[in-house]
Parts: sequence; structure tokens; C-alpha cells
Amino acid sequence: MNKTFAVLSYPNSNNLGDFIQSEAVKQYFKNQIIQELDRDQLHIYKGPKVFVFMNGWFMEKPSNWPPSNNINPFFVSFHLNPTSKKMMLSKTGVKYLKKYQPIGCRDTYTQKILSNCGIESYFSACLTLTLKRDNFVPKNTRRQGILVISPMERLISKNFDESRFTLKTVFNKIKTLKKNKQYSKAMKRLNFFLSKQKDPAYFKSQLLDPKKFSEKERSNEAIKQLKDIAKAKLVITSRIHTALPAVAFGTPVLFISDGLEHINQKSRLQGMELFFPILNSKDLNKWIFKWPSPAKSYLTFAKKLEKQISHFIKD
Repeated sequence: MNKTFAVLSYPNSNNLGDFIQSEAVKQYFKNQIIQELDRDQLHIYKGPKVFVFMNGWFMEKPSNWPPSNNINPFFVSFHLNPTSKKMMLSKTGVKYLKKYQPIGCRDTYTQKILSNCGIESYFSACLTLTLKRDNFVPKNTRRQGILVISPMERLISKNFDESRFTLKTVFNKIKTLKKNKQYSKAMKRLNFFLSKQKDPAYFKSQLLDPKKFSEKERSNEAIKQLKDIAKAKLVITSRIHTALPAVAFGTPVLFISDGLEHINQKSRLQGMELFFPILNSKDLNKWIFKWPSPAKSYLTFAKKLEKQISHFIKD
């Protein structure tokens, strides 16, 4: 293997889902060394030619697009954040993407946006669908418990400055009270669902503060989360990169969409209904006595992704 490969890194990310997406790439290199490049600083890379897997959410700093000419990208499982769309799809940005088309898109929203710009694109789904359960737990590991990861987390209010009385402060206060009420109701529905189950429930968050945990620690926690998903009987979440690995591991998933009404969240879910049920917490009672069956629809996407990755590595 004469090529030098790199995976995206996330020094400032609090979301273990980012690290899980990179783990989906690393599985193809096993014990081989693979570089890591900061997703939001690809434009300043000046090292030797490197082949980079461009799977993931783009991006926190759209003004840093496009990447360095020393990067040879493989666009698969690519998501374009709606708030970054204008900058990333400038004349220069579109020209760059056309140079490396076809672009494999993580969701149908991204596929449609790129297609409307004249960029050849297709719905690839996510590389995390190629993760293997046997790589995280022994083959005959018995499944136990219900794993609940970050349910309705976006309904949890963020802190804001109340020291200044402005229209924005008043609006934020009203918005916070509304969100708190929605979160309280949604959690009551979830807890009622869990109270009707024979299996115990375990709660975890997919978010880790980068100021308190190093990048290596967050990466290790992402692997631990994958192990937990692989051992669970049922996963309940509002996080795509908890749900998709669960699908890959044959773990039933209930995806709760409360709090995901903004276009930034809704866009990421387009196409995901192929792999797991997306429901409001009001509909949880419909699943009390019958959990969803593990999805099989992902297999076609996973097999195609595996072939594409093999070709990119060996070509």
C-alpha cells in the first residue's frame, strides 16, 4: 500500500458521533498507521499528498473550504450543513466538488442540494453502517438491557446571559420555558415506556466537553459507546450516530425526533427512515409491547460502501 491515508479528526468536538464516523474508517486499516486531519483546518494542510475519507458533517468553519490541493478526497457519507451551504457552494466550492464527483451523500437532503448545483451525487448513506459487531464484543455476547443515549437532548436549554434586559433576552427566556416544558413531557413519556419493560434501562450522553476530556479520551469513549450499543437489547436515542451503528450491529432502534425541528437537524434525518423508525415521544406507547425488528435494508448500502472503500484503498 503506497498511498498515505487520513481520517478526519475533531479536536474541538463535544459529539462522540464525530469520532464514531472516523472509527468506521479506521476499521479498514486495523493496526496500520493512518493520519488524522482536523476537519475544519483542511485548507492549511501542506504535507505530502494524502488520501482523505471525507465522511461526516461539514462544517464548523465553512470559510475554510475548499481543502488544500495536497489532499485527494474520497467523498462518501458527506453531509452539508444547511448553515454552511452558502459559503461551501460558492463558485469555487462547486468547482472543487465537481472535480471529485460523484459525491456520496449521507442523507438525501445533501444529495438534492448538490444535484441542484449540477454536481453529480448519490445517496450513499453512512459509513457507520459498515461497522461490525464482532469487532466490539465477542461473537456470542448475550444482549442485555435497554440503552438510552441522549434522548431529546436538544430540548435541554442552554445557558444565556440574563444580565441584560433586551428583546433577545426576553425571547430566549420564553423559548427556554417552552423547551423545558416540552422536555419534561417527553421524558415522562419515555419513562412511562421504560416502566413497562422487563429489561433495565441505562442512560448515557453522546456529548463530552472537549475542555474537560482530551481528544484521545473522547475517541476512547466513542469506542466504549459502540461496545455498549453492541451489547444492548434495544437502543433509544435522538442521535443518528447512535442509531446507525445499532442498525449495523442488528440492535433494534427507536429514534425519538422531539427537538429536531430545525433545518440543521431535519436535513440530517432525510433518508434515515430507511434504517430505523423515527417517531415523536407521543408515539412511544405504540412500541411498548413490540419492539422494532432489526433493519435489513442497510445491507445493500453497507456492501456498496465496502466495495467503494476497498477500491479507494487499493486503486
